[in-house]
Order: sequence, then C-alpha cells, then structure tokens
Amino acid sequence: MTRNGGFTLLEMLVAIAIFAIVGAIAYTGLDRAMAIRTQLKSVRVRWQARGLAYYRLANDLAQARGRPVRDGAGTLVPAFIVRRMGRGVRLNFTTGGTPPFGSGPASDLRRVDYTVMHGQLIWRRWAVLDRAPGERRAKEVLVRGVRRFRVRLLASNGLYVRSWPLAGQPAADPTAVKVVLTLKDGRHIRWLFAVGR
Repeated sequence: MTRNGGFTLLEMLVAIAIFAIVGAIAYTGLDRAMAIRTQLKSVRVRWQARGLAYYRLANDLAQARGRPVRDGAGTLVPAFIVRRMGRGVRLNFTTGGTPPFGSGPASDLRRVDYTVMHGQLIWRRWAVLDRAPGERRAKEVLVRGVRRFRVRLLASNGLYVRSWPLAGQPAADPTAVKVVLTLKDGRHIRWLFAVGR
C-alpha cells in the first residue's frame, strides 16, 4: 500500500505531545525568570531606600550646627537631642544645607528629625528653626520594615552614650553617631557617622 503525502493520526498526536512538553518547559522557565525579576526589583528598591537613608543621615550629621531652637511653645531646645522612645529613639538636631533657590535671603539652617513610626524610619524637616504653634513639617519615609532604631553617641571623653545632651555638661554636639536599624526580618544595618565634619 502506497502512502500519500500526509501525516497519520499517530504522528500528529506525537507531534502535539512533544510541542505541549516543550511549551510547558518554556512556560515554567519564563514564569521562574519573571518571579526572579520581581524579586530582584524588590531587593533593588529596598537597597536604594537604605542608600538614600544613609546619604540623608550622613549629609545632615556632617552639617550639624550648634544652634539651639525654640519649639512651638517658645521653650529653648538644645541644638542636638537624642531621646529614648519605646523600642527606639528620636534623633533631632539643627543642620545646615542649601537655602531654597529663588527664595531671596534665607538661612541655610534647618531642623531635622529621625524616628521610627509604624515600622518605618521617618525623616522630618521643619521650614523654620524657631517654630510657631502648629508649624507644619515635611515628612518622608526612608526605610520600611524597621523593628527598632538605636543610636549611640560618641562624647568628647571617648565614651558612647545613649541620650543627648549629657546632664551637667556644656551644650555641645557629639563627635560621632552610631546608628543600628533592626529590620523585621532580624537583620541589622549598622552605620557610623562623623558629626559636623
């Protein structure tokens, strides 16, 4: 019996089965590649945020100034303050910087604040140093997923302390600041910054 130029049903079924297997393998590989890409993007975004937080802290601390301020109630507040709050601290100080472009004569000084709220490292900046009641401030989330924020300050005597200003000491800025961020996944980020250098 001679054969015409077509495929048998069995040959077609084998070809379809091979195509289905190759398609399943390709889809699995593509799905895995997309999952890895999403994971890498998430890691990149987290490290970018941590890099920005590092840069912001380093820049602000390098330009720390010894200028005390008045709060909204008119009370004189030291230039550099570290207060313990629950499982973390609040780092609040006067820093230098560049005045807003085109704003006319303006001071380059500003008051900044770093603290953890709702699992996020928050940076805040006030528009003016001596504040009026109800003064608004700019706010930005620097790092998410933070369990704890700890700060150690290097005093002029070479010892690290946990709060600032020191009781019974003249008002001055610390020499260096050591920051430890404990993340929700248990990892620690440790940074050391010189102050006013």
